[in-house]
Amino acid sequence: MIRLLSLLFFLIAPALHAESGLKILLVVGSGGTKDYTKEFAEISALWIDAAKKGETAIEIIGLEAPSGETPADAERLKQQLAAEKSPELWLVLIGHGTFDQRETKFNFRGPDVTDRDLASWTDAYQGRLSVINTASASGSFIRAMSKPDRIVITATKNEGEQSYARFGRYFAEALGGIEGGDLDNDDQVSLLEAYLHASRRVADFYKSEGRIATEHALLDDNGDQLGSRSEWFEGTTPTQTASPEAKPDGDLAAQKVLVKNAFERLLSSEQREKRDDLERQVVDLRRSKKDVPESDYYTKLEALLLELARLYDSVKPGDS
Repeated sequence: MIRLLSLLFFLIAPALHAESGLKILLVVGSGGTKDYTKEFAEISALWIDAAKKGETAIEIIGLEAPSGETPADAERLKQQLAAEKSPELWLVLIGHGTFDQRETKFNFRGPDVTDRDLASWTDAYQGRLSVINTASASGSFIRAMSKPDRIVITATKNEGEQSYARFGRYFAEALGGIEGGDLDNDDQVSLLEAYLHASRRVADFYKSEGRIATEHALLDDNGDQLGSRSEWFEGTTPTQTASPEAKPDGDLAAQKVLVKNAFERLLSSEQREKRDDLERQVVDLRRSKKDVPESDYYTKLEALLLELARLYDSVKPGDS
């Protein structure tokens, strides 16, 4: 991604403002045991802290004491997705998943929810959606929920990986700004970077324990329902795809940040969307370089870079 100008600006930018239409809907499933219940509460606290740092609204389902006067957690989630009006939503699932050779489910307090159910419920939401399912047996959610312009991250590569997944804690720590999470050194951590950091922390855990890994996370943000493994990236650059015909994953996730750096806080949502679109055009152009006449390639690249430069130049300290 082209962030040199933004990094230079970061060094000199004083006053900041935070402007975002992002909301996090954090769903905490049944722990089943005291230890897992405690673990899920701790991971939830990491998300709450990260949302506070990012000055982002967060709503939580599943931590409060159940009451006979309120709907079951699954029904609350269904209702919330149908009523949600925020322009961008991160749906985060913390808990256990199961697979009975027929259906994949996320385990709620009360009735569980299948991947197909959740896919249907999210169709009611009209904004930009990212789904982060950190539960075991979550891999099938890639197939069920993948769509163009949507990010889906799962802790496992398929529904058969049913052992407890450690991915979720590492992911939440990275988004909150843990050392090592910022892979491209721009003083913020994107969803892509959190995914890569957490995946590698998981691999390190199993290696250090001398155990066979029982979880392999996936990321899909190109809508092809295939997903990409963390090993398919060099730094934050994709180097492999799920099939020869598939487009790389990661471009969209690389542009989604919770705790923004100084320059990002200066951008309005409109400026950020325009910048992101221009950067994706640059990436697409570079990937098609061998298919474009050299003169055309450099003409198009220059036009995009100039437009990016004009956008950056228009951002001044104190803008709102």
